[in-house]
Amino acid sequence: MPATSNRLDTFIGSTFISIASGIGITLSLAPFNYWPLAILSAGCLFLLMQGKNIRQAAIFGWLFGLGLFGSGASWVYVSIHDFAYTSTAMAAFLTALFCACLALFCALTWGFYLWVLNGFKFTTINKNKTSYGSWLPVLLFASIWVLGEWLRSWLLTGFPWLFVGYSQTESILSPWASIVGVYGISFIIVASGAQIAVLGNRFIRKNISGSAQANDTQKIAAVSISLLIVWLLPVAVAFPSWTEKNDRAITVSMVQANISQHDKWQRKYRQQHLALYLRLTDPHWQSSDVIIWPEAAIPIFHDRAFALLDTLNDRANSNQSAFITGIPTRDLNSSSRYNSLIALGTGKGSYQKQKLVPFGEYIPFVNVLGNLLAFFDLPVAVMSAGDPKQSPLEIDGWRAQPLICYEVVYPNFTAKAAANSQVLITVSNDSWFGRSIGPLQHLQMAQMRAIENQQYVLRSTGNGVTAIIDPNGNITQRSEQFEQAVVSGEFFTISGQTPWTRYGYWLIPSLCGMLCISSGILIRRQQYERLEAS
Repeated sequence: MPATSNRLDTFIGSTFISIASGIGITLSLAPFNYWPLAILSAGCLFLLMQGKNIRQAAIFGWLFGLGLFGSGASWVYVSIHDFAYTSTAMAAFLTALFCACLALFCALTWGFYLWVLNGFKFTTINKNKTSYGSWLPVLLFASIWVLGEWLRSWLLTGFPWLFVGYSQTESILSPWASIVGVYGISFIIVASGAQIAVLGNRFIRKNISGSAQANDTQKIAAVSISLLIVWLLPVAVAFPSWTEKNDRAITVSMVQANISQHDKWQRKYRQQHLALYLRLTDPHWQSSDVIIWPEAAIPIFHDRAFALLDTLNDRANSNQSAFITGIPTRDLNSSSRYNSLIALGTGKGSYQKQKLVPFGEYIPFVNVLGNLLAFFDLPVAVMSAGDPKQSPLEIDGWRAQPLICYEVVYPNFTAKAAANSQVLITVSNDSWFGRSIGPLQHLQMAQMRAIENQQYVLRSTGNGVTAIIDPNGNITQRSEQFEQAVVSGEFFTISGQTPWTRYGYWLIPSLCGMLCISSGILIRRQQYERLEAS
C-alpha cells in the first residue's frame, strides 16, 4: 500500500509540475513578459523528464502542452463563441479539444526526446541519471524543444504560436535574433534552464567523484561557460547591423477604424463603414507617402468595388501617394476566393494570402471535419490559398512583400518574404481575438520578425494594435486597442539581409536535427561499450 501511495503522489506531483511549466511559458510571453519564468519552466521540465520512460515522457509532455496551450491559446474561445455564435458549452468543448490536440505535439516531442536519450531504443536504459554525464542531455533537450517548435510551424499548415524564444523580444538576448532567429533564442533559453537544473541538482546531491565524473565535470563547465558568454555578449559588445537604412524617410498613415466584427460584414452597414475609413483618411493624404487600410477593410469582392477603387486610386495619384488595402478577391471562373491585399496610386501589385488559418479560413480534412462542423451548425470556411510565387508590391521604387494576419507568425515564411522586401507590411483583423491576450501575443511576434530580418514592420489592424516597428523591434508609433485611430510616422526602406534572412531559418533547425542524430549515435555507442566492458 505505501508503494502505491508513493507512486500516486509522484504522479500527482509530476502532473502539477508539467502543467505549471506550460503555464510558466505563457506567463513569460506577452502581455505578461515575466521572461525568467521561461528559464525556470524549461529547467523544471528537464528535471521531470529524467528517469522517465518514453510513455511517461509522452504523458507528462502532453500535460505540459495542455498547460501551455490551455493558458496561452484559449483565446480561440472568443472566436468560436462570440463570432461563430456557438453555445458556451460547445465553445468550451471545442476550445478544450483544440488545446488538447495541440498538446499532442508536446507529447510527441518529449517521447522522441526519451527515445533518442535511450539510444534510439524503446526500452528505458537510464532509470535515474546518465552515466555519460548531464551535458549531453542538456543540449539534446534544447535541440528537441526547438525541433518541436519547428514541427508546429509547418505540420497541417502549422500553429507557430507560443515559442519560448519570444520571451526575449524586448530582453537581453534579442540581438541574437538577427543571427539565429526565434528558434536559436529558444535553444539558448531552454539549454540555460536545463543547465541550471543540472548544476543545482549536482550541488544538492554532491555526486561528482572519480576521474570519469571529473572529465564530465569539465564538459558541464564548458557548456555553462558557453551559455554564460552567449548571455553576456549582447551586453558587452554592440552586435553588427547587417542591414542599412536608405537615406529617404517615408511617411505612412495607417487607419484603424475599430469596427465591430459583428457588424463588419453586414451589408446594411457597408456604406457607413467605408465612409468612416474615408473620413479618417482624408486629413492624411497630402502628408503621407503611403496610406494603409487593414485586412479586409473593404468588405466587397474586388470585382464589385471598381467605382470605389477608382476613386481611391485617383485620390492617391493626385497626392503622389501609395494606397494599400485589404480586400477579398475571387476567381470568376472557379469557386476560389482569396483574402487579398492590393496597392493603388504610386503602388502597384496585389497579394493573395497563402497561410490560411485552420478552421477560420479553411477546414483541414474537409471530407471528415466539414461534415462534423455542418452537423453542429458551425460556419465552414471557403477561402483558398494564394500562389506561393507572388511578386512583391512595387511602391514608388521600393519593394514590399505583404503578410496578411496570421502569416507574420511564421519565422521561415517571413524570412523568405523579407529576402524580397525592403520593408515588411502586415495587415490584420485582430477583432477575432476580442479582449484576450491573443492580439498582444500577435504584436510581439511581429516585433520578433522585425529583429530577425532588421526591417521595419508596418502593422495595420482593424481594432489594434496598429504599430510602426523599427528594425530593433522597438515600437516607434502605436495605437491602443478598441479605439479609432490613425497611426502616422516615418520609416526607412532597408538594403541588405541578416544571417537569419539568408540561411538561419533553415540552418538552425537543421543543426538541431544533426545534434539529435549524433547524440543518439553517441549514446548508443557508449551503451555498447559498457556492455562489452561488463
